[in-house]
Amino acid sequence: MPREEMLPSESEWLIMETLWNCDHDLTSSEITERLPGASSMTQRMVRVLINRLCKKGLLSYTVDPHDSRVYHYTATKGRDELRREKSKAFANSYFGGNTAGAAFAFLENEKLTKEQIAELEAIIKKSKKQ
Repeated sequence: MPREEMLPSESEWLIMETLWNCDHDLTSSEITERLPGASSMTQRMVRVLINRLCKKGLLSYTVDPHDSRVYHYTATKGRDELRREKSKAFANSYFGGNTAGAAFAFLENEKLTKEQIAELEAIIKKSKKQ
């Protein structure tokens, strides 16, 4: 599978967010119940997305010891790691790999707070040292 196909889609990202926001493994029913923003996803759709995420290696599962029909899912990658990968893929797809160009496109028309500007300056300073 090409690298970008290994990253989660927007709908799959909602599943990942649900798992990251919980401190333990979840079943597909629990994931459906906890989806953010009162999602309109059906239980069947959630199972399809979970299956895709497992095939991509982004979720792992264990079988419930009391009921072999129940699976407990957990994320295999952290939120920050996947954000970096998705950001890099976005910059590659739309900006020819130019991450500065991608950042500029995002920031060009934004009104930033002093705190956000300070964060950006810290990131730039850190990049200069590398």
